[in-house]
Amino acid sequence: MKSATICLLLALAASILSWRIASGDSVARVAYPEGYRDWTHVKSALTSPQHASFASMGGFHHIYANTRAMTGYRTGEFAEGSVIVFDWLQMEEKEGMFIEGPRRQTDVMVRDPKRFGATGGWGFQRFVGDSKTERALTPSSDQCFACHERLKKNGLVLSSYRP
Repeated sequence: MKSATICLLLALAASILSWRIASGDSVARVAYPEGYRDWTHVKSALTSPQHASFASMGGFHHIYANTRAMTGYRTGEFAEGSVIVFDWLQMEEKEGMFIEGPRRQTDVMVRDPKRFGATGGWGFQRFVGDSKTERALTPSSDQCFACHERLKKNGLVLSSYRP
């Protein structure tokens, strides 16, 4: 009886793991990139209230890259260990001036072809607000990859560096 219960539990665990992998909930996770604001600032953008998606994505968007990713921006080839961070901040207007508000989210791309082969060699993760641990349920890595693959430019990196 005891071995049958253990076998049943192992089968259940294997089924759950298979379902998570099949549904795009990758076991490999992307870590929060500590200190990314000290990296190279690639560029910024501002989504204003006139944009259709302002309520969900409006505000300041800053992109940061570590040293390896900066080499990739310059050459078009992103080596293993490249990390790109997309920092989303709400926008506030104060006395006719637009200023950064609270952080909406932090999106991270990590180049590691061995761990993230199913998503073009990149791991994708969205962290909620200012949290370094709370991961957003959507978009999934597969959803991020689908968009990056569809809009493919330099090695699935949608942004570019302006020297």
